[in-house]
Amino acid sequence: MRARYSCIKPLLRLAVVPGCSTLASWGILILMLTGSAASAQLVDVSNVLNLQTEHFGGYLGAGVSFADFNGDFIDDLSFADFEGNLYFFAGTGEGFESVDLALPYYPQEAKMILWGDIDNDGDQDLLVTYRLAANRLYLNNGDDSFTDISLTSGINQSNRKSFGACFGDYDADGLLDLYITNYTGEIDPAPYNELYHNLGDGIFEDVTFNSDVGQLGLQSFQGMWVDFNEDDLLDLHVIRDRTVFDNLYYEQQPANSINPFLEVGQSMGLDLMINCMSGTVADFDHDGDQDVYLTAFDTDGNWLMVNDGGVFDIVNMVTMTIPNDSVQVDAICWAANWLDIDNNGWEDLHVTTGYSDYTDYPGILDAYPDEPDRLFYNTAGGFTDAAESFPNDNILSFATVAGDFNYDGFPDLVSHRVGEFAQVLQSTPNEHHWLKLWLQGTESNRDGVGAKIHLWNQGDLQYHMHFAGENYLGQNSSWEHFGLAELTEVDSIIIVWPSGIFNKLYDISADQHLVVIEGGDFEALWSDSCLDECLGCTYPLACNFDADANVDDGSCDFSCFEGPESCGPGTVWNASLGQCQSTNEIDLCPTDINGDGFVNIYDLLELLSAFSFSCPE
Repeated sequence: MRARYSCIKPLLRLAVVPGCSTLASWGILILMLTGSAASAQLVDVSNVLNLQTEHFGGYLGAGVSFADFNGDFIDDLSFADFEGNLYFFAGTGEGFESVDLALPYYPQEAKMILWGDIDNDGDQDLLVTYRLAANRLYLNNGDDSFTDISLTSGINQSNRKSFGACFGDYDADGLLDLYITNYTGEIDPAPYNELYHNLGDGIFEDVTFNSDVGQLGLQSFQGMWVDFNEDDLLDLHVIRDRTVFDNLYYEQQPANSINPFLEVGQSMGLDLMINCMSGTVADFDHDGDQDVYLTAFDTDGNWLMVNDGGVFDIVNMVTMTIPNDSVQVDAICWAANWLDIDNNGWEDLHVTTGYSDYTDYPGILDAYPDEPDRLFYNTAGGFTDAAESFPNDNILSFATVAGDFNYDGFPDLVSHRVGEFAQVLQSTPNEHHWLKLWLQGTESNRDGVGAKIHLWNQGDLQYHMHFAGENYLGQNSSWEHFGLAELTEVDSIIIVWPSGIFNKLYDISADQHLVVIEGGDFEALWSDSCLDECLGCTYPLACNFDADANVDDGSCDFSCFEGPESCGPGTVWNASLGQCQSTNEIDLCPTDINGDGFVNIYDLLELLSAFSFSCPE
């Protein structure tokens, strides 16, 4: 098993906090222009990062992942492509570097790109779903190489119309199971979704038809492992397109049940029959259960479904308000994402708009000129439109993901938009604090997928569940991010792992990146490095060189080189000057070039004149 901590500190010293990087300077400029108001902004820095994805074709978009695929705890980016050219960008903590993972070329239309440690060996394996082709699974060998195990994995290798996929350990045996959704019609040869049980060693068992999951799953865009009824059993929420097909909710039954998964969407209020594109989950109102936001056509409206003890409605039964009214978008919507961009402790909502046709760039941009994405600020469970502080250009987005590419503690957003380059929206920091958690399972799956995190501050609860595959063809960062507003310390954190093991953390200081080991301790990454300005001597040959410094403060000291022993042949130490000087009286002032007894600008002019020459005509 690879050690994953060895390169962290030197990497951050070199990459995350250089003294005057282009991106750092850009961030400072943004902060100067926008100020440090509590409502931070998302600023488009796509032209700075230049993530070339060539998204010029395909059907209904392609997927994107913000997961760390190289094991350095820094968010990386992966993009699917309609021609099979997968794009991978390793995060540096400042930006991204394009990398070639040397995967075999598979010239098919890729949809979902999903990372997960399926064999618990400490590195990330890769699943790619395809429309009109067989899906592919690659095992990470731990040495920057991958093995295609598609044919031996047990995953069906017939041509599929697959879109979304998600990992989740539904039987809590410590291995990530897999669910794949297919956008099929009744005349297709396999008009259903697929459920695979992980047997270990890269082998999966197809258990699709062991329960209600095997029923017709027509026009399914995305599935998501959730626990809306809080019974500590993973269930499946499935998004389906068209007003003749209802969304599905497969509730996991007790272990001794004949039917392991029972479809109960109607009884839970989740059987909406809309042109549904995506579902994104968050406890937006801090009441201790997971709510879900559903996107659809403008004729259907979007739906913020409030969870009340496992039953959903658009009404918040505590406040008797309808938050759904304040997050409507009059456009065809695809992905939506929850992210607390201002770190006030309440997750804001970003919604993408696109179209429902083949990608035909650039002509399609002219046909849909007035559909900008939207951002809604969340304050104590209420929403306000952020149109005045959000980029309002029409970009035609499908899949988006949230992460923190520059590790400033403020989440950023990446859109796999139509065009040559992906869009990156960077949050501008304010005075608010934050905390980020990385889960590492021991008894549970290594990635901690399905774990529940309860963070308490002065009686207020923030509740996250850790997912792998969500929304519309998206995978968010593996870091769980919590905004803390003005608080500099967290009262307590309780993590409930899929195994049933608890971690309890108390009085945790803010503004940290913490790796939490299941049933064990936690460690702060980069705690002895500077995550902002670190003043000190940056000259490596100085006596007091500071490896953690990224801004030179003029304090470099060379006194360790002073004294007669530091002088070379033909020189002696001059204590009054604090330097070595020649023993030849003629050379006592070698810089007095014109011999007038002074060293000044006239000596410089004499020197420059020696190098003069006539320019050719």
